[in-house]
Amino acid sequence: MTELRPIAVLRTPFAEKFGVPRQSGLVPAAEGRVEFLPEFAAPEFVRGLEDFSHVWLITGFHQNPPWDGSATVRPPRLGGNERVGVFASRSPTRPNGLGLSLVELRAIEPGALRVAGIDAVDGTPVYDVKPYLPWCEAKPDARSDWAKDAPAIRAANDVVIPAEIAARLPENVTALVRQLLALELQPAYHAAEAARVYGMTVAGWNVRWRAGSGRIEVIEALKL
Repeated sequence: MTELRPIAVLRTPFAEKFGVPRQSGLVPAAEGRVEFLPEFAAPEFVRGLEDFSHVWLITGFHQNPPWDGSATVRPPRLGGNERVGVFASRSPTRPNGLGLSLVELRAIEPGALRVAGIDAVDGTPVYDVKPYLPWCEAKPDARSDWAKDAPAIRAANDVVIPAEIAARLPENVTALVRQLLALELQPAYHAAEAARVYGMTVAGWNVRWRAGSGRIEVIEALKL
């Protein structure tokens, strides 16, 4: 049996799991770097990859606890209350903690790839990189039933970042925070708790926001 070992480490803006997009590609402003380990950093390993716009990353859920043997999970798409089989979901809680992310390849750099649309915590191990082939991997007629629709995204006006906070944030961080908060990060079962305050650490900032009255309002942003 072939040993599974990392070939790279993924550097991302996400210091913790809360705030990470639930799927890749949802937040274009979420940029990261695939930093190859020294033995895989030679340019020959990525020769020809510049001809592709997107790549698959096979990753490991390194911050997850060991699988507890449960055959079912509660997908957020079903409100966190209904159970489905672990192999009928894309939950990170599974027998082998492997993830699959389709990301945009923005640049090939010495020993690294710059990618966008990431959905992983900083320090995530990368086990493989494969080019995306749209002619065989994009299936517009495929069926996905309860997960058939893209997640709802709030209108730009429904994510409020007060001017005094936006003035302190770098432009790229402001764009990232806007795109993240438009995804409704808070759990579905908290929907009725209008006054609840949430927080996440992203791109070196601790950002706190309040959900309610049909909008999201950032109330604090502190540089770490």
